[in-house]
Amino acid sequence: MTPPVQFQGNLLLNLMLAGSRQALLDELLIRLSDLRSATLWWRDDEVQTMVCHAGEQRQEGPAQPLPHESRYLISLTPGVRLSPEVLAALCLRLLYLDALQQIAELKEVRAALETAARRDALTGLLNRHALDHDLHALDVAGNSFVVVLIDLDGFKRLNDQFGHALGDSLLRAYGSWLTRMTGAWGQAYRLGGDEFLVLVSSFPGSPTAFSQWAHERLQVPFVDGISASIGIAWRQESWRVSDVIGLADQRMYQAKKTRLLGDGSP
Repeated sequence: MTPPVQFQGNLLLNLMLAGSRQALLDELLIRLSDLRSATLWWRDDEVQTMVCHAGEQRQEGPAQPLPHESRYLISLTPGVRLSPEVLAALCLRLLYLDALQQIAELKEVRAALETAARRDALTGLLNRHALDHDLHALDVAGNSFVVVLIDLDGFKRLNDQFGHALGDSLLRAYGSWLTRMTGAWGQAYRLGGDEFLVLVSSFPGSPTAFSQWAHERLQVPFVDGISASIGIAWRQESWRVSDVIGLADQRMYQAKKTRLLGDGSP
């Protein structure tokens, strides 16, 4: 039964405004008095899967492919037929809803890829790529900052003796420790291997107080035989950001050398 022209016009308009596949079927049941049940199907490689259903649970007629997208089919109460205009409106709205879903899925994939590009897979800390971006942003804004470069002493020995699983656990735990200690003052990064960096832009104290805090709080508190060599450099010590990182690196290796000489390690 084909609905009158004005009634069909209202139906077509409401179909084109439906916000979901389920809403499409619900609209058909509301507008078509003879319709008691409707089921939307998806057919792929000869496998037919129900997408959604509306109305009573009763036997329906054969599923009818929709125009322009034959993988969608609709089955209705026996004896009820949809006009070509209604079938076309159903198909167009379904294609539009599919496009919206694909866009949302692509946005999720893009967000996941962007996160993966900025995150270290093992520790979950930000990585070197993220550090370069954040340093550039601070530099462009003219903000002062301090970098703390950290290298774990004794890690290779522990890794060789007890295996990579334990070594990985230590790196994850230390990454969590750095995040906890840094808090709202800054951000922790893993540069690779057992090398980390803390970037701080809002420490509530003097440089002397910061240095004391860093050497006390950024040590490894939970594994005997593992310690952190620390090098600190401030933005105002060089006009180039790369030189600030280089200065922190020099001081970190000097601290490592001093420790090795102090305990007689080779």
